[in-house]
Amino acid sequence: MQDFPHHYRCVATANADQSRVRVSTQGLEDLTTDVPREFGGPGDRWSPEALLIAAVADCFVLTFRAMAAPSQIKWYALDCDASGTLERVDGMSARCGARSKRSRNEKR
Repeated sequence: MQDFPHHYRCVATANADQSRVRVSTQGLEDLTTDVPREFGGPGDRWSPEALLIAAVADCFVLTFRAMAAPSQIKWYALDCDASGTLERVDGMSARCGARSKRSRNEKR
């Protein structure tokens, strides 16, 4: 592992005549995102909301994997089922929360 601090940079690029956004970072394949169905979008691409919840689940799995080896935990497979809720607070601002509701460690 590299010494802290770790720095990350992404660029999001959009055109005025399209709802899609291209998200890029150095050395990785670009992602195309779009407005989710809940906000009137097509719902056929990753959205910022889905990426946020996916990041929570991914971080959980990667952290488990990193901790399992030095702790000598034997594991076969792990699922992390994360969900998130976006809601209005006081009729104006938005709040987003995420939680892992299920994990599994068994042979497949």
